[in-house]
Amino acid sequence: MSAAGPSRIAVVDVETTGLAPWRHDRIVEIAVVVMSPDGTIQHEYETLVNPERDIGPTRVHGITAGDVLHAPHFAEIAGDVAEMLSGAHVLAGHNISFDRNFLIV
Repeated sequence: MSAAGPSRIAVVDVETTGLAPWRHDRIVEIAVVVMSPDGTIQHEYETLVNPERDIGPTRVHGITAGDVLHAPHFAEIAGDVAEMLSGAHVLAGHNISFDRNFLIV
């Protein structure tokens, strides 16, 4: 724990249109769970995201174009996501290096 108070852990998962944000692949779904070190969930956030392009491999993520048609664009949710992540001392996830690449581009 830090002197300022208990640490927070942000667990992140994204589904994307492809594997490379530098090739303009984008997030089509994001989930963030913020918890304390003892596992108590403090905040949860999940939304589909309209990538403003084709949705990529539906066979991989199971999301269709119709699912994201009326979903918010990432710019509309970026502030919410940034706010949730800003207080986290640890960023965690199944493949967090992949997910992180889509959040920092």
